[in-house]
Amino acid sequence: MALFGFLFLTFFVLSLHTIVDLARITSDESGGESAQYHFALFLPEESYSFFHQVAQGARTAATEYNCALSFHPVGYGSPDLAMAHFSGIDGAVIYPNIEEQQIRNILEQLSADNISVVLVEHTISDDAPWTFVGTNNFDIGRKIGELIALQSSDPLQIAVVYSEKSPGIYAEKDLVGLGITSALGKRLESPPIAKMTNLNPLDAEALIYRILRNEPGISTIVFTDARDTLAATQVLIDMNLVGTVQLIGFGAEETILDYVEKGILAGTVVTNPRSIGYHAIEVLSELKRNGHSAGYVDTGVSIITQSEVSTFRKVEEGK
Repeated sequence: MALFGFLFLTFFVLSLHTIVDLARITSDESGGESAQYHFALFLPEESYSFFHQVAQGARTAATEYNCALSFHPVGYGSPDLAMAHFSGIDGAVIYPNIEEQQIRNILEQLSADNISVVLVEHTISDDAPWTFVGTNNFDIGRKIGELIALQSSDPLQIAVVYSEKSPGIYAEKDLVGLGITSALGKRLESPPIAKMTNLNPLDAEALIYRILRNEPGISTIVFTDARDTLAATQVLIDMNLVGTVQLIGFGAEETILDYVEKGILAGTVVTNPRSIGYHAIEVLSELKRNGHSAGYVDTGVSIITQSEVSTFRKVEEGK
């Protein structure tokens, strides 16, 4: 009983701390006491440029729309999102990388408290029409298929590596597969083979070892997470097997762009995280000002190949 009381008290103190922290939105770097609305962004705490760029886009929009922002972790045991409905915020931008029933309960609570919500890069399977800003996963698959069509010879056997580290794509892996199939059609020897990695950063290394050893018929391996791309590509380099199988990466990390430029990767799939962050705040502002907004904003996807790396870098430097 004493242990239970201690645990309850600990959780209660943490919850109070979270409520106080969330309530201090106006002290954040974006906006201030004169801000018209206070929005909170809930993003994973990872040193991954995608989330940093989402935050950059959100800050730009917050300045334009006179909004105060605060940034909070989501997932991995953080209580911030679960306690957000106590905070008095006007809206929340959420990357929902937690269990679906849990996020559904949180979204319903926020909605009941009249807190507007925008989901980014990953929606959930629900009857409720949650506002979404991000990438169309069918388009991701179609772009991948178009790249393979340009750079590969028949017959094509493709493995697509999904990951728990990129739940937005994993949740709609069927759409990605349909997009690839629509672009390649009869050139495919068989439907794309779905592989999976977990949250362990070393899992991609083990997976590519298994593919190279046990499935030599696979001609192209496609990754849907930047961390998996980096880990698997390094394995290929270490084993001196560059060129034996075609790799398509994901993300615009500088090392990934270097691999594309050197021809180690055939290309990389690039989404637009700054646009995601910007439009998420824009949509929240419209919801609060007008009571309605676009329910879905597609921020696009592109493929960067060897000849396009230099141009892409120049464009990014100018932003």
